[in-house]
Amino acid sequence: MSLPALILLASAAASAPQLATRAEVAAQRAAVEQRFAQEQVECERRFSVSACLEDVRRRRQEALAPLVRHEHELAAKERRQRAAAQAQRVREREQAAASDPGHRRERLLPVPAASAPARTPRAVSPEAAAQARLQAEQQAEADAARRREQAEARRQRQQQRLAEHEAKEKGRTKPMAAPLPLPRGSAASQPLN
Repeated sequence: MSLPALILLASAAASAPQLATRAEVAAQRAAVEQRFAQEQVECERRFSVSACLEDVRRRRQEALAPLVRHEHELAAKERRQRAAAQAQRVREREQAAASDPGHRRERLLPVPAASAPARTPRAVSPEAAAQARLQAEQQAEADAARRREQAEARRQRQQQRLAEHEAKEKGRTKPMAAPLPLPRGSAASQPLN
């Protein structure tokens, strides 16, 4: 198959409204790849290899561009079809659940949480609101005092650990080792004149 025939084949693929399958696109891609692989081998036999290879790569990209674009279109179409099928399955499940009276009742009446007490809104008098505010302030002060005590206790524990560590390190220190002797033939062992 000649190069002009391949270019015509690629342009026909680009102008065709829709290829039937990915297999047809893959076959066309394989034919283009095979042809350009042969041209690349021919380029390597010539004297000016770089220019020839660049020309082959450029023409290969131009020939493959419509095929790659078509592959992307096919993939997008497949994704849209899968999404539509999934949406249809979801609608069918929702319709089935809506038609079953037991599921519908459970969905409409959620089970109340046992740990959360039910609160009913009440009218609060100004005296009760002031009392609640005072209790909240006292609770906040008590919490702050507790946090300060905890912070002080942590600081004292940290200082104690640091003092224990320093004492342990002082007890571990060894006497310094004697320095190494100088080599006899070195310039450092010779007296200065």
